Amino acid sequence: MCQKGQMTEEVEKRFEDSIKWLVQEKKVKGITGDCGFMMNFQSLARNTAKISVFMSSLCQLPAVTCRYAEKEQIIIMTANAKSLESMRGLIRDECGMDIQDKRYNIVGCEDVPHFGEAVAKGEKVKVEDATPWIVRKAVHALVKYPKSKAFLLECTELPPYSDAIRFYTGLPVYDSITACHFFISGHRDCILFVRI
Repeated sequence: MCQKGQMTEEVEKRFEDSIKWLVQEKKVKGITGDCGFMMNFQSLARNTAKISVFMSSLCQLPAVTCRYAEKEQIIIMTANAKSLESMRGLIRDECGMDIQDKRYNIVGCEDVPHFGEAVAKGEKVKVEDATPWIVRKAVHALVKYPKSKAFLLECTELPPYSDAIRFYTGLPVYDSITACHFFISGHRDCILFVRI
């Protein structure tokens, strides 16, 4: 449903009821999803919740993009490149970014051993077995796109590999965990001391 961007009426009602329960009963300050393709439901969740909603790590794309010069690029790693590319209009509408712009290089992980097939089937991924293959995919992407300055991992199955990608490429990696940290930080109390 997430990849297709279509819920059944029953699932949509349960989705909305769950969001209302989280907001009203649990008093949450933000809501995220457990699939990057839940960006398809960003608008529905936002209109239901009336609080911070960041259904996909792609919500970080504008902040990551503005950090770099126009000639610099960002590698977007995803579980399924074809599904992500079909979301072009939605990502443009929700994030203000066109993922077909030359600044973005979409790298699908559907062919990665121990990862692609398991994710497609909804099975548990053996992270230890998949790690060298995901890192290999990232390193090869960087060789192919040498102007890249960062990675954005769209799939929520990819954060276990973020540190390894950082280590082997030397580049910053943004994922669903960094998205949560970003939005949570807006609700944290902090004390600022200024020396006069």
